[in-house]
Amino acid sequence: MKLKDYARLSATIRLKSGLHIGTGEKPERGEPLNVMLSKRTGYPYIPGSSLKGKMRHLLEIAFGRVETDPKDKGSPCWCGKCQVCLLFGSGSSGKTYEPTRLIFRDSFLTEASEDLLEKIELEEKPGVRIDRLTGKAAGGALFPMKRVPEGSEFSMEISVRVFENDDIDAIRRWLATGLFFMEQDALGGGGTRGSGYIEFEGVQFNGVAFDADWREKTKKQKDGMADVQVKK
Repeated sequence: MKLKDYARLSATIRLKSGLHIGTGEKPERGEPLNVMLSKRTGYPYIPGSSLKGKMRHLLEIAFGRVETDPKDKGSPCWCGKCQVCLLFGSGSSGKTYEPTRLIFRDSFLTEASEDLLEKIELEEKPGVRIDRLTGKAAGGALFPMKRVPEGSEFSMEISVRVFENDDIDAIRRWLATGLFFMEQDALGGGGTRGSGYIEFEGVQFNGVAFDADWREKTKKQKDGMADVQVKK
């Protein structure tokens, strides 16, 4: 197969709630969970792996792609042949038949959001575990987390490898479906407790802006996406 071209999806990620992309480090009891910071800028950023993993997970569970490694039942689909594997890559090197199409870049704060964060700083959201017997906060079960505040914006970019016989419009439609699902769901930690509510603004694919009603169109078409083939 021959690499024919590259396409590009770009957008601004706007936070509709605080966002926590954690470092994975375990803090001392009572100390807040920290957020991922760029060593270059010193500001929070969203790793490409977080965006890729979340979009892939949502597409897999929406379209029943659960063929995982029996030795690692939490692994991504590893069939290597379904539309999700063609776009995101197989979950198994032993079942990789074609190169991954999608390359997710790290997303950094816009300059305006960096300036805003200089003034208001990261927010700290308290969290407690409720004692199911008393209905009160359990003693010592405080788990606060730092969050990038609501209203902050990140620049997002996905580069797309387009091989001969690939259907570029099918790839655009799969990406639109992934963005739609991510807006309905949550990104990062604490998503079921109010964090990570995002929306995408100014979405463009190959320099062409998404229609203003792309969400409504995607919602109507999403059930038929299982038949939309990346390869012609």
